[in-house]
Amino acid sequence: MKRAIVSLFLFFLLCLLSNHTIDYTMGRQIENRSPYSLAFASIGAISLESRLDCWAKLRTDSTENELKRYMHTLATSLNLEYQPDNVLISSYDGTVEMEYNLAQKGVQFYLAVQSRIDSGETHFIVSVQTRDPDQSLTHIKQQLDRVGILEWHDYYLYKGELKETFDQAGTVSLANVIMRNLGAVAVDSFQEGRSFSCTGYSQDINRDIEPIWVDGKRYNVQVALYSSPSQDKTYVYIGVPLIVGNY
Repeated sequence: MKRAIVSLFLFFLLCLLSNHTIDYTMGRQIENRSPYSLAFASIGAISLESRLDCWAKLRTDSTENELKRYMHTLATSLNLEYQPDNVLISSYDGTVEMEYNLAQKGVQFYLAVQSRIDSGETHFIVSVQTRDPDQSLTHIKQQLDRVGILEWHDYYLYKGELKETFDQAGTVSLANVIMRNLGAVAVDSFQEGRSFSCTGYSQDINRDIEPIWVDGKRYNVQVALYSSPSQDKTYVYIGVPLIVGNY
């Protein structure tokens, strides 16, 4: 009888420990996911791509040798394998441009430096893309800031999809759910056909990202949805601080 009681006690103890381990593991997985990945999950959307675009400029043009040095500095600051022979160099109308593409650990990098004699400026561009929903790109900007001679501007774009379409009211409702999950208060919105976009401000967004001020209004997040009947899908976009480009 005592052996049976001890066995039951051990069984229940193992069950409790197993449940605790499962809860802890799931909690860690949720904790490690980005807020944008969780925002997609809140409406049942599949994360397709995360993208970061950074740019900066010097108020002086540069020689070709200086551009080569800048390109090397960008690559090494991002801990990228640098292969000078793979750098594409082009010249046209007083402009010298260098481009470098590299895929590393599931992340696609595009680096560009451009000198323009007519404007007397040197431009720097870094674009990063990944399809891994749990891959954070925020450290990229931090690495670039260590270069020290440039003031970088950064825009993030997160793209997802739902495998169904929605009417106007449906897209508005989905956008509101995402904004709530990001802790954002909507400031402006726009709707045309099956497209809907809203911009707002959230105190939960990364504090290192500078908000945008337009007509006295402050923005640091934009949510947009486009429902495509021909593809039977709805595309979802989250831009921080705003969406750059078309969607």
